Amino acid sequence: MKKKLLNLLLSTLLLLSFSKGFTQDIHFSQIGYSPLNLNPALTGVFEGDMRLTGNYRSQWNTVPVSYETFSAAYDMSFLNEKYDSRFFSAGLLINHDFAGDSRLTMTNIALSGSYTHRVATEHYLTGGVMGTFTNQNFDTGDLRFDRQYNQETRAFDPTLNAAESDFFGNNSTNIGDVSAGVNWHYRAAERSRRTSFDVGIAAMHFNQPEKSFLDDEAETLPLRWSIYGFGNFYLAEKIDLLLHGTYQDQGPHQQLMYGAGLQVHLDTDFDEELALQVALNRRSEDALSLMLGLRYRMWKGAFSYDLNTSEFNNATNNRAGPEFSLIYIITRVKPMVTKICPVYL
Repeated sequence: MKKKLLNLLLSTLLLLSFSKGFTQDIHFSQIGYSPLNLNPALTGVFEGDMRLTGNYRSQWNTVPVSYETFSAAYDMSFLNEKYDSRFFSAGLLINHDFAGDSRLTMTNIALSGSYTHRVATEHYLTGGVMGTFTNQNFDTGDLRFDRQYNQETRAFDPTLNAAESDFFGNNSTNIGDVSAGVNWHYRAAERSRRTSFDVGIAAMHFNQPEKSFLDDEAETLPLRWSIYGFGNFYLAEKIDLLLHGTYQDQGPHQQLMYGAGLQVHLDTDFDEELALQVALNRRSEDALSLMLGLRYRMWKGAFSYDLNTSEFNNATNNRAGPEFSLIYIITRVKPMVTKICPVYL
């Protein structure tokens, strides 16, 4: 009975949230596996020329307000051999998520650009900006309202007009916003050391555009501060230490997530590099997340599962949901340069 009451309360809260729209951005438990959602300054910060990233997250399937989130990104660097100490990069990011019987949906498309400067042999400083277009919408077709309760028959009557259009000004809204950030990247010069890490900060939606489903109520998209650090640290010939953490602050919401793990190298040959990853993450006052990952050559994949530890576990039975990530990096083969021997000139 307690669980049913909690589910009913959650459904009611979701419906009431239409008056405010989404107030939190999407988030992933796998820190660093969706870099452009973390900071536009992570555009082009990787070893290679082009990067494809895909993410999927399913959350709270055991309650009526389950969420599904999809994300895909492509970014590339524009290198110039004349200026090997600096380069520009560009990226494309697409996010899509939906929740509940109303299909409360958010879809955004973002273009990012960054400039990276090598400030020392092993240190790179990057500044990035991102412009985003977002559409939010919902559908009341599958929802039930109190006006559809027939007093005479004392039963629900779907033929009765809910007249909810009198309350909502519209069921779709468009938003444009701008984000910016900086990132510091370190990579050891010796490949055998395998040590690298990133530290950065970003201000997402810093122009705070207006958004609301109500014609007579103004509301702004809250600024989100994104602060993070993640890296890979050499411990032994075939073992690395993984450390990661992030703090997100958006309006009344804050999220602190941190974790650690190990990467075990099964094959360290450059052409056949193979490594297994295992890590445990903690989202403060919310969940534990166990992650398993695999790296093979230019492929990097991960699976994680969240175990809810907050009071919400009464409805979720501790099961928050799975998450999948896949990254593929493309490195162009540099053309051979043929030089004429000066002896024969």
